Amino acid sequence: METPSQITSVLLIDPNNDDRQYWMGRLASSSAHYKVFEAKDAETGLALCHSERVDCVVMELHLPDMSGFQVLMRLNPIIRGLQTPVVALSHFILPSIAEAAKKLGAQSYLIKSQASGDDLDRAIQKAIAGVGVMRKEAYVRKAKKKSAA
Repeated sequence: METPSQITSVLLIDPNNDDRQYWMGRLASSSAHYKVFEAKDAETGLALCHSERVDCVVMELHLPDMSGFQVLMRLNPIIRGLQTPVVALSHFILPSIAEAAKKLGAQSYLIKSQASGDDLDRAIQKAIAGVGVMRKEAYVRKAKKKSAA
């Protein structure tokens, strides 16, 4: 029997129902340890981030109610540092868009037409691990500042 710590909760934000179903299926075939929440727009996705335990957000950058860049800024405010692991999974193929997404807090950028379920699985695991390391480093820096004061 699986314990809650073995389950990785993923929020998939994508306005395209077919794409959401496809990637949910890919995640299910990659690992039985995923619990996937889905949202078709940014506001629904952000609300789920606040109401559910979400280990990683996977999102399309082209959303109907706001851009994926705006979502990144709300999930990972620059002044607070990295809060939520995010993998951008988009149709956009321009390198400048990938760079902008990463500057705003996405740990990975995958192009839908070039990515597999295994690619997404690896990107999710890497994003979660990377944020954990960053949070730990921030905690250590904060503790050092307190002890120095």
